[in-house]
Parts: sequence; C-alpha cells; structure tokens
Amino acid sequence: MHRSFPLRLRRVGTAAAAVLTLAGAAACTPEDIVGSRPAVGTGGATATVGPPQGGGTLEVLVAGDITTWDPQLMYVGPEAFFAQRTFVRTLTTYGAGEDEKELVGDLATDTGTASNGGRSWTFTLRNGVKWEDGSPVTCEDIRHGVARTFDRTTHIAGTNYASYLLDVPTKVTTEGLEKPVYTGPTDQKDAKSFRKAVVCKDRQITFNLRAPERDFSHIVALPEFAPRKATADSKEAKASVAVFSTGPYRLDGSWDPQKGGSFVRNEHWTPESDPVRKAYPDRIAVTAGLTEATVIERLLNQQGSDAQAVSWVKASPTLRNQAGTALRARMTFPYTGSVDYLALNMRSPVMSKDVVRKAFALATNRATYVTANGGDGAGSPTWSVLGPSVSEAGLTPPKGARVEGDPDAARALLEEAGVKLPVKVRVVHAESRLIDKAYAALEAGWERAGFDVERTAVPPEEYYKTIEKPSAGKDYDVFRGSWLPDIPSASAVLPALFDARINIDSSGPGQDVGYFEDKAVAKLMDQAQVTVDPVKRAVVWAKADAHIRERGGYVALAATKVLHVHGSGVLHYDDHAVGGIVDLATVALR
Repeated sequence: MHRSFPLRLRRVGTAAAAVLTLAGAAACTPEDIVGSRPAVGTGGATATVGPPQGGGTLEVLVAGDITTWDPQLMYVGPEAFFAQRTFVRTLTTYGAGEDEKELVGDLATDTGTASNGGRSWTFTLRNGVKWEDGSPVTCEDIRHGVARTFDRTTHIAGTNYASYLLDVPTKVTTEGLEKPVYTGPTDQKDAKSFRKAVVCKDRQITFNLRAPERDFSHIVALPEFAPRKATADSKEAKASVAVFSTGPYRLDGSWDPQKGGSFVRNEHWTPESDPVRKAYPDRIAVTAGLTEATVIERLLNQQGSDAQAVSWVKASPTLRNQAGTALRARMTFPYTGSVDYLALNMRSPVMSKDVVRKAFALATNRATYVTANGGDGAGSPTWSVLGPSVSEAGLTPPKGARVEGDPDAARALLEEAGVKLPVKVRVVHAESRLIDKAYAALEAGWERAGFDVERTAVPPEEYYKTIEKPSAGKDYDVFRGSWLPDIPSASAVLPALFDARINIDSSGPGQDVGYFEDKAVAKLMDQAQVTVDPVKRAVVWAKADAHIRERGGYVALAATKVLHVHGSGVLHYDDHAVGGIVDLATVALR
C-alpha cells in the first residue's frame, strides 16, 4: 500500500506564547495597569468611533524576520493573511466584518461553478483587475502561479493542494509516496498534461480534478492559487521578498527581511474591482526583526507612532488581569481556529476497550486544562475537534456533560465493568512549561478516576516524528494533538486526522496517531465529499464527527485563543475569524 501525498495537513506548533515581561508591565501608565481587575470581553472586535476615514500610516510590528512574500512559498498563517489583505489576491477570499466567514469571489466574479460531479471547477475573472504596472491579470497568470507549486525543489514551504487535487499523471516513488510527474513551469515534457488539468479560455479558468472536491472554492482562496507573472520569476535570492501587487498596496522600495519595509497605495487598484478590501490607511509601515517582548512592550506603551500600531504577536493571557479600562479597550481575545485534543490509541491493550475510553473521557477536566493554559482568555472548553471557524457547536457541552469532568462517575463505570484498578495509561505530549502544567492538571482528574498515569514529555522538535513512528502504537495509549485547518471546513479536519485510508500504512499511522478505523465513519466522509448542498454537507460532517466521538476516537479539550493588543489610534479593529489576525481590509486610523 502506498500513501498519497498529503491532504490538508497542518498541525499547531508547540512553542509557548509570548509572555509579558515585568519590565513591559512596569512601563505602562497607571491608567493601563491597575493591579488585578477582572477583564471584560473576549471577542475579536473592539468598539468603533464613527465611520472609518481614509488616510494615515498604520504601523505593523513583527517578531522575527519575514523571509518571503512569494505567495507560492507562504504557508497559511499571519504573514500570508497580511499579504492577502494588502497585495496578494486569489480567485476567492473571505469577507470582512459581519461577513468574515462568508466566502466570496475575489479575482473571480463569484465562488466558482462545479461540474462533472465536483471534478471540475470553473471561475470567471473580473474585469478591470490589474497588476501594479497597469497590465491586466490574466488566466495565464493564475495558471503559471499554480504551476509553480509543482516545483517542490524550490516551493517546498507552501501548501500543495494543487499537486494533490489536479488531474495530472502520477507515479509512486521509492518511498511509497504518490506524486505528480509534472514538476513545474520548466517541465516542457509533461506540460501538456498540466494544461489539460488547468484550462484557460479568455477570462475563464477551469480546474479538472482527480476526484470530487466540494470545498475547492475554499481551497483556491489559499496563497498557492494566487496569480504570478512568468516574467516575475527569478532564481535570485532577493526574488523571494519581491512584491508584484494585485491588491490595494504595493511595496515602496525594497524589503529587508530583518528590518521590514513600507507599503503604499497601488495606483492601479480600484475599489470597484475589489468587493472586500477598503484600504483605509494610505501607508502600512512594517517593522520586522523585533523580539516578542519588545513588540508587546511597545504596544503597551504606545509611544509616538506606536499608538497607530497592530501586531499578531501573542501577549500573555494573564495580562488582562492587570488591565485597566483604557488597556482593556485595546485588547482582543480571538479564537485561533486550532483545537487541542487527545487521540486515544484504539490498538493499545488499554484503550482498545470501549469502557476504558469512555471512562477516560468522562474523567477529563476541561476547566482545569483551560485554567492551566492561562484561563478563558487562552481558550474555551470544547467537545469537538471542529473549531469555531468551522462550527461553534462543539463549544456547547453535550447533555449531562460537565466541563470539570466527573472522575467519580468514571471510576464507578470502570468498577461496574469489572476493570481492575488502577488502570495504567501512558500519555505522551510535547514538552513545554505550559503544556507540562496543563497535563499535570489533567492527570489529577484521571488519577482520581482510577487511572495510573505515566506521562512522557517529548522535545517539541521531536514530538510528531515520535508519535508517527510505527512503534508509538505500542509505546503509548494517549497522544496530545493540536490541529489548525488550512480552510474553515470539516473536510480539512476529520479525514486528515481520522481517515485510516489516507493515513495508516506500513510506515506508520500518519496523522491518525490513535489508529482510528471505522467503516461507518469512512462512509460518512465519502458521502460528505459528494454532497452538493453545503448545508446538507455540514450535517453529514457533523454526523461523522459525532460518530468518532461516540466511538471514543478522541477527547477534545479546548478551542484556543490568543490575546492581541493594538494602539489606541487604531479604529474599526477586528480579528478575522478565518485569518486569525487583525483584518487589514477594514482597519482605519484615528
């Protein structure tokens, strides 16, 4: 058996969030830091004052370097969302404000038309969309951008949906991976097959897929499907940070990965050609190369132009306990889109028993897990791996469920089933101060229920390599997981984590680290993929998720949040539900 190249595979990193330094807190004014008042509000938006006005310079503070602005090299994340709201446009995108979860046409007139049972998708380009040099954005530009993603020698950092989904010939490598024979724009031998998969006809572009993909209109909102002029290609190192804009802003001068650069208005962008981006600031000045502590300190102090600053750096959620009214007005607690969960090993002698899995889930204290991670500013207890950007249903406890768990009921369940106590359970997680603290809190509830917990903390850089080894199925009973989907759809979560057919083979479990296999779930997943109506499709995905939970395939813990701080001169601030950071499509300045 060989494994196809990956689907929507994205895990959440294990690095701890930035922690507010005492120096940063001490530098704040008394109005901002007032000791220990309760925080108010955990939403993603702050109050606005009057209608937004154009003009001014928005400051963006970045921790670390930004080494590429190449859309085919950028993975999903803050930098990519920044680019997509300023100078990168794709066929579709997500709305802003109240419509932030709605998919809309961007370069395309609408969200596309499916045909051939969902195996073909056609998009029509808008009139009047131009590059920053005034030339029109064409179908060929989009096809060339997609072609670049097949060159995995130079474009290994970005997503690779095109190479998986498009109907081009494939081959099985010596490692047992199925890969396309087409290798990018320089591959003239196999170019004909690629051009059959991506067909251009005037302003229409049609993608022919290997199999039905009902969420393809979401997938083309990813940066890898952005247009690219063939004349812009270069092998020079500086080409990776070059910007050739289709959006409301263009790079003014050059980009320094360690220092940043400035974006000014693109004279060839028009609001009539763009349904989402309002582009209120005249200029966006990005300062890169900072430390996380420096970013937070500058946002708290907001000296000079920092009063007009935003950032996607995460502050410690405990900062809210010190915040006065003025600072609270500049704080937001958006959901990240990721969910922390536990995968239970269906093949281990312990967790292979239904009653043990049920008791373990029953004893899990989500409340103490959230508290250990920083409180409700760091996350919300959840009962589903489908995060709030996909569905908010998981945030509501099932009937009879308790957020603090029920260890006594779990113990009684084990005793009634005749299970000998204590039940030894081997739990593995990535090593970090916060994670260690959170799992120690969980352990207390499990121990009370009659489990003898043996915890193993693995260095974060080794964690996923460790749990995806074939031997991990024999070494551990419970695995820590954290998942952030590339698109806001259950199709980007459930198959990647619980479809044994695309995960499990002789080399290991893939993402399905708990070796979950269920024919009924597989059937529901297949049904969802061919269900045309999006509302009915969501119902099918919900049934699949419920079935996995009923089988005890996983225990969801928390839908994670972050704390963002912005300057008081920033108005109409909103953390986008899908993008996860400040939405530059609508932000304005005082």
